[in-house]
Amino acid sequence: MAISSKPKSALLAYCALADRLHQPGAGPIQALTPFFASVCRMHAGELFDAAKFSASVAGMFGLQIPRLAALGLAEQLEREGLLEALSGHATSTVYRYSTPVPGQDDDSAVAVSEPEIDQVLAQFVAACRADPLLAEIEEVELQTGFLDRLLHADSMRLLHRREGSTAAKRGTSTLTLAPQILDAHERRDLRLDYQVAQFLLDLRDHHQILFDKVSDIAFANMAAEALACFSEPAGSPDGLKGMVVYLDSPLLLDVLGVNADYAEYGRELLDMVKASGAVPAVLDDCAMEAESVVAAQLASARSGISQKTSHWGTAAKPHILNALKDNIGIRAVAIGVEVHKDPDIALFRRSTGTYGDIQVEMTRRMQSWPNDEARHHDERSIWSMLKIRDSSSACFRICDSKALFIARNTALVKIANDAWRIWLKGQGKHSQTIAERWAQVAMSDKQLAGYLWLRRGIGNGQMSKVRLLAHCSAAVRPRPDVKAKAYNLALELHGKDGADHLAALLEDREGERALMRAVRADPEDVTAERLPYIIEQVRLGAGEFAAATVRAEGAERLAATQRAHEQEVARLLAEAHASKSAAESELSALQTAVVQKKLDSELLAGQVNALNLQVAAQGRAKSEQTLRTLEDSFRAGAGVYRRVRWLLVLLFASIVVLTTTWATDWPELGQLASFLLAAFGFWFVPEVLERPVCWLAARELRLAARRADVRLELPTVDPDFKAGTWVGLDAMRARLEKPTTAPE
Repeated sequence: MAISSKPKSALLAYCALADRLHQPGAGPIQALTPFFASVCRMHAGELFDAAKFSASVAGMFGLQIPRLAALGLAEQLEREGLLEALSGHATSTVYRYSTPVPGQDDDSAVAVSEPEIDQVLAQFVAACRADPLLAEIEEVELQTGFLDRLLHADSMRLLHRREGSTAAKRGTSTLTLAPQILDAHERRDLRLDYQVAQFLLDLRDHHQILFDKVSDIAFANMAAEALACFSEPAGSPDGLKGMVVYLDSPLLLDVLGVNADYAEYGRELLDMVKASGAVPAVLDDCAMEAESVVAAQLASARSGISQKTSHWGTAAKPHILNALKDNIGIRAVAIGVEVHKDPDIALFRRSTGTYGDIQVEMTRRMQSWPNDEARHHDERSIWSMLKIRDSSSACFRICDSKALFIARNTALVKIANDAWRIWLKGQGKHSQTIAERWAQVAMSDKQLAGYLWLRRGIGNGQMSKVRLLAHCSAAVRPRPDVKAKAYNLALELHGKDGADHLAALLEDREGERALMRAVRADPEDVTAERLPYIIEQVRLGAGEFAAATVRAEGAERLAATQRAHEQEVARLLAEAHASKSAAESELSALQTAVVQKKLDSELLAGQVNALNLQVAAQGRAKSEQTLRTLEDSFRAGAGVYRRVRWLLVLLFASIVVLTTTWATDWPELGQLASFLLAAFGFWFVPEVLERPVCWLAARELRLAARRADVRLELPTVDPDFKAGTWVGLDAMRARLEKPTTAPE
């Protein structure tokens, strides 16, 4: 089947925007500009019209941008090359959409998660096909409905649908009113609301990855609205210090936990406001309205009769309501929400005509409010904000307005802002253009979350997620009118016993959920033909829950018995093996001691061996040093020996020369002297002179050794200077040539 790419393209565009915004250092406006690229290319060559641009963005992406905000974006779009200025002056510039360059990619919807989006859409369409009322709707229409409700979950009709009579029982005297007949289109819208809400909750429970992607889309929509509508500078060191944020009654009940479906959302909203530096507060009138709601819900809970619940969400438990009754103001102050008195200013005296115009407009637009009391409370809240805000000094930035009204009801927000503009034009005498530029007096909770995120990055992604879950939970909550209709139909067809049995099943939480799933939150689905199927689904839901509880209890009892048996067996085994365990422990201790002793002995032997090696190495080093010293000393002695011998040779040769000279002068005396000299040199010189020469050499050897080391001991064997050898040195060299080993 051919599928239009519009819903898918919009979802992918929000995914791409969320991806850009989560990247560190990404500029918000630069991240948003590609988001509008496809819209600008669609109007290429046309003159820029802010209203037409806003309508195109709303049609393509479901994003509502006021005309003035679109005008503020024009300059940024021009810098990005999507618009081009034709002519203009300081107050007005005419722009035209740029013609796209051929081959230029459309980066407004980067396919960063196309398979996930396809899977989400396929699963949602499959869930809708199981509903006979939605089975014949075109796939594109289902996807468009999913996109619209995902981006604007607070506007689902189920959240504001008025419940019919919820009397638990009826008899012959019961007056039955004609039910409100819905046309086919309204029924399909309500059914689609339920399918979207239930589908998102199922994703949260069973497909966390896909739900995270969907929640990113909700965050991107909130961020895109903030980026497009608020152009105030961010990063102020004081934040919103000095601003008072007034909460509407439903939001106050959310913060206090009265609306069970919105309790977590209320806490998140309050934390965001406090983190921004603003002061959360509530007006006296809103506190009084909250008091009346708590009192009504408490009375309904105490009565035992199922009454029509508030469209704000499921009521809290009775003990919580009882604690809050007549203590709304005290409890609000305790959690950090100030209670301010309504301003006592008579606005009608300032401008009677403007006051009347605003009152008439509010009355006309609040005709659909559920009751007059709620309408009067909302009117007084708007008048209080008009009294608080200063209309004389121009204020174009929200952060400078000092007071802001926050409501979940977007219709009430629009009415308050329109009343503020009427007051500025009527009483303040401002022009239409100036009045539209003034900072608005009211914002929706979604706009506030986006505004706070834009300024300080507060609640990045978390606020949109809890808000989406809160609206979905409130949309599929068990409805008393559906339960009452199922009970009354069972009473009519199966009698009191069958109806009481069904009522007992519906007391279970799982039974209620099964009923809502079976009828898809539509009382019209509770028919005689479908009642057996509905009862069966409720029985399965509650029965399976009860069976699971029984199985859990049985498993717990079995586990307790098994634990007791195991403990007894363990005790008997402990007693039987007590002596064995003791002996084994003693033996193990002895073995451990022996092993430890052996390890200690080996360690000690290793240490001794290391010390021996160290001693041997030191002894070898000392012996080598001694050898070197002795060798040096021996060389010194041998040198003396050689020098003395040469001296004696020279002396003897001189005597021979002298004798020869005498023989010339006195031949007889010379012959006698020559004979005596030859006999002395042949017989006595080697014997007589050798010993003094060796003594002198030995003396020099000892002196050299003492100079090197006084404590050095010389070998006992004398050196042979004539042969140039020393037996002591040879023996020492032989010992040193052996490898070093540790001494035993």
